[in-house]
Amino acid sequence: MDQYQTLSLLQFAMIQNALFTIGIFFMLWVTFRFASQVRGNQGTVLSKVLVTLFGLLVIFQGLIVFASRVFSLSAATKSLQALKASGQALSVQSEAFLSTPFASAAGDLHYSLTGDTFSVIWWLLATIMLVAVVWMPVKKPA
Repeated sequence: MDQYQTLSLLQFAMIQNALFTIGIFFMLWVTFRFASQVRGNQGTVLSKVLVTLFGLLVIFQGLIVFASRVFSLSAATKSLQALKASGQALSVQSEAFLSTPFASAAGDLHYSLTGDTFSVIWWLLATIMLVAVVWMPVKKPA
């Protein structure tokens, strides 16, 4: 595969990932709307469990989408590095891509849900917020 194909596939992967990310954020918004309704109406234990499970599944899917983004970037990096190592001259765009921080930090090519530390922290905070909204006691107004 040449560098044009590599960068084209990366572009398609990033477009797909952006669409999935929009969908995940919409579902996360729906989850927090459900959580707010359950909290505001003093929901039953069953409704709290269902909202929590739904939210955890959305968060898991979010981790998958974010991990796919990191994997696509790592795969493109490895492909361009292999082309460069074979002696092929890379274009300005490919060299610029390889000089970015995420490309220079690419290690072994493997799919991991915990490969991107900031994404894991972000989803962990979303999980804590969801559980807190659903399960923390509501203070009665004085």
